Amino acid sequence: MKTRSANKSRKVVPPESILDDHTMEIRAIAEGLRRLSRESMPEAAESGHPTWHSIGYRHPKAGYVCGIFPHKDSVDLVFEFGILLPDPHQVLQGEGKQTRYIPITTIDEINEVAIKQLIGEALSLPVSRAIKLDLIRAKAKIIR
Repeated sequence: MKTRSANKSRKVVPPESILDDHTMEIRAIAEGLRRLSRESMPEAAESGHPTWHSIGYRHPKAGYVCGIFPHKDSVDLVFEFGILLPDPHQVLQGEGKQTRYIPITTIDEINEVAIKQLIGEALSLPVSRAIKLDLIRAKAKIIR
């Protein structure tokens, strides 16, 4: 059985390199999301992750907050703990147990107000990943 080496899965590259093989439209969407992310959380570290083909944002106090995932015809802004975020603008999609995302196919679809609000909410979640996972489990029990 083949296993992925820890070094390969943790490889970090310049964020721009993640966008190298994408169209100008996809690059423009991703750059718009990068700008919003940096404005909303200037303390966060931005890094490119080739294994995930994404640009991630890790905040020193909140941990991993979100990632930009460019695809052939769209870009997803993914919130790792999106299930815990209030979504009054109803922009988040996804049915999984944890993550939620905003799919964007044109630059005009970037909802700056909603994205900034979601980033702010993500920054206000507990720092500990374990506590966030406990909150998800507790929410699941309430829904049942």
